[in-house]
Amino acid sequence: MKTDRIINLLQYILGMMFNLAIVAVVGFAVYIFAVFGFNWGAGLAHDIVYTGEYYEVIFILPEDTPASEVARRLEEKGVINNSRLFNLELFLMGRIRTYAAGTYVLNRNMTNTEVHHVMRGTAQGQAPHETIRIPEGWTILEMADYFEYRGFFTAEEFIYVATYGHFNFPFLFDRPNRPNGLEGYLFPDTYQIPVNPAPGDIIVRMLRRFDEVFDEQMHRQAYDMGLTLDEVVIMASIIEKETRVAYERPIVSGVIHNRLAINMRLQMCSTIQYVLSAQGIHRERLLYIDLELDTPYNTYMHPGLPIGPISNPGAAALGAVLNPTEHNYLFFVLYNFETGEHFFSRTEAEHNAADARARARQ
Repeated sequence: MKTDRIINLLQYILGMMFNLAIVAVVGFAVYIFAVFGFNWGAGLAHDIVYTGEYYEVIFILPEDTPASEVARRLEEKGVINNSRLFNLELFLMGRIRTYAAGTYVLNRNMTNTEVHHVMRGTAQGQAPHETIRIPEGWTILEMADYFEYRGFFTAEEFIYVATYGHFNFPFLFDRPNRPNGLEGYLFPDTYQIPVNPAPGDIIVRMLRRFDEVFDEQMHRQAYDMGLTLDEVVIMASIIEKETRVAYERPIVSGVIHNRLAINMRLQMCSTIQYVLSAQGIHRERLLYIDLELDTPYNTYMHPGLPIGPISNPGAAALGAVLNPTEHNYLFFVLYNFETGEHFFSRTEAEHNAADARARARQ
């Protein structure tokens, strides 16, 4: 009896090992078939990948992008159909999803394998690119001159597209109809752009970056303060032009909020200088005749905010609008041209005295 039990046990163990061996063989066969199928499909698709503006995609991969994010962004761009299937396919093929930061030329009709090859650099897919840096506070005109200087296109081409181009970003839908409609929303930052870019290539990147920076939390803050997005951008554009010192931004923001709260005209020189600059006129100090300029940007003549932004503000200026310093200041005057620092005052008498001190220092 004991011998029978041992024999039965051995038969059971051998049977289990045989079954496991069959499962392993079948699994290996499926793997080989999948790899062969993927490679065969990639080779077949390679011959029918269409070219042209509709199919080609410039894909920019920033530094330190997690591997899980790459597939999601590729799906958003329409390069791949499903990020989960993309990751599963690479897993089955034993591929490592580690991609270098850079600019890649991809195609909406590529297979997942081809996309992987390009992103890994095996298909020489990394495209040459240009790097541009747009400082905080630049206007559309200043950007246009810079792009012409870089040889991308003429200043007039950029201004035309920025004025009449249609860009499908929800945050732009509620803007009032005005000249320079994108002023304030072309976010200043460092960008990698394709060689020989079109104006729209750059504008889309800048609008997308604005949408990333002005996030849901900032939208909620603006709503809680009773401000529209456009009002926040207009105020931030003034702060960007009125001060160069970081710690002063929330203080200047407080001055703007205080004046608006008591229906006091803003009387910001920067809003008039914006109009003068568009006419090719640049002054360190405004003349009295400038204060009579009939324009909706003249905050000496018209109450409230100007009709639109006067620059393209950065994240710090946008944050200053939503987080103003609480104080009783209503005035400020520049006293140090080198550092850009100001005297702040509560009353007109204090302001006149501060202005006299500032003139004496200069």
